[in-house]
Amino acid sequence: MKNLTELKGTKVMLVLASSLPMLMSANVQAQDHSSYDKNGWYVGANIGKSKASIDTERLQTSLETNGFDVSSMDEDSGNQGYKVYLGYQFGTYLAVEGGYFDLNDFSFLANTLPVTDFRGETGLKGWNLDLVGTLPLTERFSAIARIGLTQNDSKTRYSSNGLINTAAYNHDDSYTKHKLGVGLQYDISPAFTVRLEAERYRMDDLIGNKGDLDLYSLGLVYRFGSTTQSEPQAAPAPAQKAQAAVVAQTVVKEPEVLVLEDVHFNFDTAELNDETKVILRQHVQTLKANPQARVRIAGYTSASGSAEYNQALSERRAQSIKAFLIAEGVDANRFKTIGFGQRNPAEYEANPSVLRSDAAKANMRGLFEIIVE
Repeated sequence: MKNLTELKGTKVMLVLASSLPMLMSANVQAQDHSSYDKNGWYVGANIGKSKASIDTERLQTSLETNGFDVSSMDEDSGNQGYKVYLGYQFGTYLAVEGGYFDLNDFSFLANTLPVTDFRGETGLKGWNLDLVGTLPLTERFSAIARIGLTQNDSKTRYSSNGLINTAAYNHDDSYTKHKLGVGLQYDISPAFTVRLEAERYRMDDLIGNKGDLDLYSLGLVYRFGSTTQSEPQAAPAPAQKAQAAVVAQTVVKEPEVLVLEDVHFNFDTAELNDETKVILRQHVQTLKANPQARVRIAGYTSASGSAEYNQALSERRAQSIKAFLIAEGVDANRFKTIGFGQRNPAEYEANPSVLRSDAAKANMRGLFEIIVE
């Protein structure tokens, strides 16, 4: 039976490992053309090595007290275990997970004189509810720690050649315990995360002692969300400046759309910095050279913070750009403003809590689009 269990567990591990390259490839390609908005819910599965602590010293003492000479105790305390779970992520640092686990069977054999063939076996499975904390280390790497409650279901069975009456000791139990765990996780894409974990489950062992059962596992997590197409991005700055200079010298007669160089903001502010003002003054010349142009200014933010706060900040950034252009002499009636908040990012932010990452800086921007007729 154990060999069959190990074979099944090995197959699951191979399927999990072989699927990672395909999932990484598919999601990296999707990320090139779209953004992935996670809604907080996720599912996952882990499989690995489980190991129990068996109190063989107390077992040996009990047998010797009853007149048996114990020469040795053989343990089979390692097996394969797995868990499946559903979770919800509350922001960056906290999640709740509920799931099912099966840590498999463990046994011992007592070698005695006279020979008794005294054996014991127990298994552990059940349900858990965990509180999971996350500490970002880089944009993609995080450390995790968990504490939770388990509802354990165990079945303990003894056997011998008849010299020991074992029937009275067989029992099935259902009881509540707690568990602890630590681990590392890596975001291989916006939707998929790989986890490496070590967990300790508390249990009652074969003779009623308080024991431990450890699970060392590798897991894959899928985070639910929706994919939205990103807006076309501006061309490189030097080409845009050259295009703006040409437009400034020549009045365009045919309708066309010009996307000028985007401008960037500092973290959590709608104030224009000196670098942004220099770029906007260059765009003012283009607008004055094209008095029929209609202008739409779009504001954006990084992924840090709530969606409501980021929406308001993006709108203030668009208004700040508009106010500056009006102050530079461009007619106010030519403008429309819009805020997109953290939607349609220029770059994917794997860890929004890293406030000043390169991806976050790229997303704290204002896009400046003019339609010339």
